[in-house]
This record gives sequence, structure tokens and C-alpha cells, in this order.
Amino acid sequence: MAEASPIQGRIHAAVSDQFPLIAALLFENRRETFVGASLIAVMLYALLIIFGAINVNQLETFGGTVFGGDFVVFWTAANSVFAENLATIYSTDNFEARLADNFPGRDTFNVSWQYPPTMFLLVAPFAALPYLPALFAWWAANLVLFTAAIRTLWRDGSALLIALASAAVFQGLITGQTGLLTASLLALAAYKPAQKPLIAGLAAGVLTVKPQFGLLIPIAFAAAGCWRAFGVAAIAGASLAVFSILAFGVDIWPAWYEAVLTHGGRLQSEIFPYYKVISPYGGLMVIGAPSAVAMTLQAAFAFSLCALVFLVWRKIGDWDLRLMALCAAAPLATPYAFYYELPIFVLPLLLVAKRATETGWLPGERAGLIALWAAPLFITNFGHAWYVPYTAVLTGAAFFTTARRPFLALQDKRTEGAP
Repeated sequence: MAEASPIQGRIHAAVSDQFPLIAALLFENRRETFVGASLIAVMLYALLIIFGAINVNQLETFGGTVFGGDFVVFWTAANSVFAENLATIYSTDNFEARLADNFPGRDTFNVSWQYPPTMFLLVAPFAALPYLPALFAWWAANLVLFTAAIRTLWRDGSALLIALASAAVFQGLITGQTGLLTASLLALAAYKPAQKPLIAGLAAGVLTVKPQFGLLIPIAFAAAGCWRAFGVAAIAGASLAVFSILAFGVDIWPAWYEAVLTHGGRLQSEIFPYYKVISPYGGLMVIGAPSAVAMTLQAAFAFSLCALVFLVWRKIGDWDLRLMALCAAAPLATPYAFYYELPIFVLPLLLVAKRATETGWLPGERAGLIALWAAPLFITNFGHAWYVPYTAVLTGAAFFTTARRPFLALQDKRTEGAP
């Protein structure tokens, strides 16, 4: 690694004098410092969750939201599985009525159910528990799967703690959403599918419950010739669809399709909370770009991501770099991705840190990782400011940090092949 410049040395000295802890994080490669900061973060997260659970009034937090965030959606859907006319759940008015029955005393939740019918198969078991026990079971299941994914990529206790203590993971938990599930399935699908076709294929197949995040997986598998994993994924996804038809009837799929079209129109409305959207489309809408322009640029960027994934998986044999490229590109290839999906970046960024400890840090890489570790905490504060695309900028930084090494590897490959 290159030696620090005189300017960098002066910055180091000034920060060390005034802010020794920050200097330790930014300039010293001390594992104990990162572990200590992570332990403090985990304890704070735990205290916040415990405090929220103890002080809920009729399941409502001080902020007026239901404790557990969007888990109300999954729990209500789970309880609807055993009711008549399940397909009507895709009607926004009908779903709001079901939410009102489960959580009386609120005017509106302003949410709807747009998940494919296969998602019912995953959430149905949580109907066996009351809301709060089901919420904690949901958190536990997501954390167990996410931990397994981390251990698959890097069997290091300190790395595990640092990853779990990241702000993106905390946001994924407190929102009650699927970010940890999505991140785990995508990483497991991307990790050595040639050697582990069953695990990779099953993960990719189950990821069809969030289909927008699996769009690049077939491109990656085909580019690398991972046809066994490709086949397992196709069988797994098709099997889930068949099971959903057998369990809930054929009408459930047209109802879902209509709901997706309706929500697609809402995505382009002025009342949509674009500051929570991580895609380029969301960032452009925050700064006032016309919807048609934003969607056109989003589509162009998505095509470039397809090319990046194809080239990396075709030309680079390093599985870590392949995973970095796919996991960096997947959440940005769709316009519809919210900040609670940021855990998708945690796993490839962990591989960036692993590679850096083995081969040296690229310029700015360590500082970038530290900033990304904490930055998601402030999304709902800074991101809500008008014309400040905080979430999209944060995601762009995560993409750059994650995709940088695969892109450099492609450049090296091109240089080697030059006459």
C-alpha cells in the first residue's frame, strides 16, 4: 500500500490530537477498536428495542407507529392465509380493513400487500403466534439466516460482530422488513454456485418471493456456466409457484399481477416517499427530475449493471469478486427498492474488508467502509429533507465501494490481454 502523503500525515496528526477514537477508527488497523465500537452499537440497539418493547402502549410507540414497523404487513398476511377469499388481500382497501381489525384505533396504515403468492408460504407459520412473539420470532429467523450467510463468507468472530452491528442491519430489523432475508438469499445464491449448486440454486429460487432482486442472477449464472445452479433455481422457483396455486388457488396470481400494476402507477406519483428509495430513480425523483426522465436513466443504468455482472462473471474467476459485483448491482437494477434493503450491501462490503486485510487497502476504502457502517442511521432524518437525495447518494457510495475491486479486476484482465 502506498505511503501517506504529507497532507494525509498532517490530517492524521490533527485528528489524532483532537479526536483519538475517530483517529483510531480511520487510521489504525486495530481490530480491538472496531470490535469495541461494534459492541457499543449492539448494546445501544438492544437497549432501544427493549425500551420500545417495554413502553409500547397498545403496540404503539412514542412516534405513533406500531412497534415492529412493517411486520404488521407480514403478520396480517399470515393470518389472512387461513381466511376466505385470500385474493382480495391485494386490494388496498381490503388490506387496510384487515389491518384495522388486527390493530384497532388507527386511522390508516398507508400500506398494501404486493408480494407474490409464494410469500404466503414463508409468512404463514408466524400466524401461529400473537403479534409480539411473532415479531421476535421473525427477527430471530432473519438474524439466524443472516449470520449463516456471514459465516459462509468469512468465518471470523470479529467480522461477524462488526457486520451485525452495522446501521443497515439495525434498520433492517426495526423496520420489520425483509432486508436481512433478501441479503442472505442473494449472497448465498452468488457464493460459489459452481461448487455449491444446490445451496445457490435453492437460495435463488426462494428469492423469487422478492423477484426484483433476482433479475441479474440468471445473467450471472449463465455467464459463468453455472447451469446446475441455474436448473435448481428454476425448479425451486417453479415449485414454490405450483405450491402456492395448490394451496391458494389459481386466482391468486392474477390478483397479484393487478396489484403490481397499480403499485407501479403509485411509484410515479408525487406523494411517494422517494427519500426512502435507494435506486437512481429514487434519487432523481428527490431532486425534482421528471418521472419519465428518471425512469429512462434508471433503465439505462440497469442495462449497464447487466453488462458489469455479465463481464465479471464471464471473465473473472474469483468468487469473492463475482459476489461483490452481483450484490452491488442487484439492488440498483430495480427502481423499487427501499432503505431497509441496505443489508444487501453489508455482505459484499464484508468481503471488501476481508480482501483489504489480505492484500491491503485501496485509497479511501477504509474510511468509506466506516462511513457506510454508520450512515444508514440518518436516512429518515437527512433523507426527509427536500431535494436532498441522501439515501440514493449513500447507496451510490456503497455501490462504488463494493464494485470497485471487481471493476479494477476487469481492467487488469483487459490490460493482460492487450498486445
